[in-house]
Amino acid sequence: MERGSLLVLIFMVHLTINAQENIRISTPDVSIVNNVLTIKYDLTGCGTGDYINIRLVVLNAKGDTIKPVYVTGDIGSRVNCGFGKKIEWNVARDNILVDEDFDIQVIGKPVKQEAPVYIQPQKTLTRGNIMLSSALLPGLGLKKASGKVGYLAFSGLVYGTAAASLGAYFRSMQLYDDYKAAPTSTESDNLYSKFEKTWNTAKFLGMGAAGVWTVNMIWSVAIPVKETSGMKVGLIKTPENGYLISAKWTF
Repeated sequence: MERGSLLVLIFMVHLTINAQENIRISTPDVSIVNNVLTIKYDLTGCGTGDYINIRLVVLNAKGDTIKPVYVTGDIGSRVNCGFGKKIEWNVARDNILVDEDFDIQVIGKPVKQEAPVYIQPQKTLTRGNIMLSSALLPGLGLKKASGKVGYLAFSGLVYGTAAASLGAYFRSMQLYDDYKAAPTSTESDNLYSKFEKTWNTAKFLGMGAAGVWTVNMIWSVAIPVKETSGMKVGLIKTPENGYLISAKWTF
């Protein structure tokens, strides 16, 4: 095929996104060798990290659109800004006769890119964490797992009952000492009776505290773990070279 048999009218098409007047596609340099149409152009006015969606549009003399299929090179949605861009179109493989006038259009549109999502650091809630928290502070692990503050009542029950048990124990020890030092048998019998009652109270309160703590631990093993609440924040790049902030909350 002779190079002179191809009459090409070249149009440079501006990007059609608002506020992108600084981005330009240079006038394409078109040539054809061995049935391969080569289009060279420069893409300027944007950063090296920006991507432009480049399309090749071909119109014949009648105004009909020809859709090139066998094209390679700097075309598609992942074209970086820069000089020396090249598109190659195998005209023969597309069964196109090029002995007529063509309009070659290189059209570009900025690609909206989404920046990597930043996830607010959160501690992973595991079953072991729940059980350890419940062991140190009854009800805390249950609160972490369910998000309900009411489970902290276990702490009041365990520590309150344990404190009462300890107070009764010390009181019983004092009564026992008084019993041993009583001057009369009547007073001694009375003090011993009080000692027994106080000792039994201390023992029952201690068993109650241990029982509540045990229930708390068993519940910590069985309770379903609620998904950890938090916020995910992302940056979405706009065609105007700005950023939109997107946020997602999990409750």
